[in-house]
Amino acid sequence: MTLARQLFPPLFLLAFASLTCGEPAPYLRTAKGKEGGRVLEVAVRTLASPKENGPRVTLLGVSHLGDAAYYEKVQKKLDAADLVLFEGVGFGDDGPPKRDGGGSAVSGIQVSLARSMGLVFQLEAIRYDRPHFRNSDLSTEALLTRLQGGPLKPSKKGAKGKAPEGGLQSREFTKALSGNSFLFDFLGKTLALFGENPKFRALMKLAIMETLGSIEGDVTRLAKSSGPGMEKFMKVLLEDRNTIVFRDLRKVLKKKNPPKSIVVFYGAAHMPDLENRLARKFGFRPAGDEWLAAFGVDPEKAGLSAFELGLVRGMIRMQLRQVYSQSK
Repeated sequence: MTLARQLFPPLFLLAFASLTCGEPAPYLRTAKGKEGGRVLEVAVRTLASPKENGPRVTLLGVSHLGDAAYYEKVQKKLDAADLVLFEGVGFGDDGPPKRDGGGSAVSGIQVSLARSMGLVFQLEAIRYDRPHFRNSDLSTEALLTRLQGGPLKPSKKGAKGKAPEGGLQSREFTKALSGNSFLFDFLGKTLALFGENPKFRALMKLAIMETLGSIEGDVTRLAKSSGPGMEKFMKVLLEDRNTIVFRDLRKVLKKKNPPKSIVVFYGAAHMPDLENRLARKFGFRPAGDEWLAAFGVDPEKAGLSAFELGLVRGMIRMQLRQVYSQSK
């Protein structure tokens, strides 16, 4: 087994875990674009309360990589809500932590991946400095505790909604997830080098879209084939963090006068479980979907032939069949 083949599954899952579980209806799909191209679309699903004039909860699934125009549409929806509960391990209520230079301490691998494809990374595009935004996620310490088999505990935040920095171990863990490691630094530079090639950009986009579209965003299938460690990691990454979000949602919904419009702003992989919980516990039902195009591929502009498009799709499907056979 080659080094690339060993590294690809866990790195792919780390980079795209929040991009994208089975039922209910998928929150991610691929669609036909112009002139035979493909487009990755993410659902914005509004759920209605069974109570007359009750609040509406919008599950705004998000792609961490996308076109600038995609994030402009997402920002407008977030700004129009009464309350936004957003993801971000170790974040405060005002969004991701800042470096000394003022920039966001975002994941280096995802930034490099986005730029190599001519796209934008979510944390660079979305403004979190809004009074109605509230972080609804695990602290770094809580995530690390869960990965080590400890109990799930709500994060303790300071007066300004800032999560505590924690000890050396949690800081090193955050550093690794942020891409501040030798491996991620090397991969980032490699992606930046190849990203100058338009055909490479298009092939990368197409491979990602075909993979996520084929599994309908259910990255847990890929996690199982990567071993018990990655499967456990994905369970914590999805289920435990959803428990925190639903806890916050429950508190808000049980208020005498809850906000009329609530948006849960998380990766699409979290949404099916959250939708099920809202349906079971509070009787919420889907009231409408809107699909936003995150990014697409223009094969003619990139110089891709019909043969190359078919070849990429065929290779992705073959790889997925092998993955599924290994996980059975």
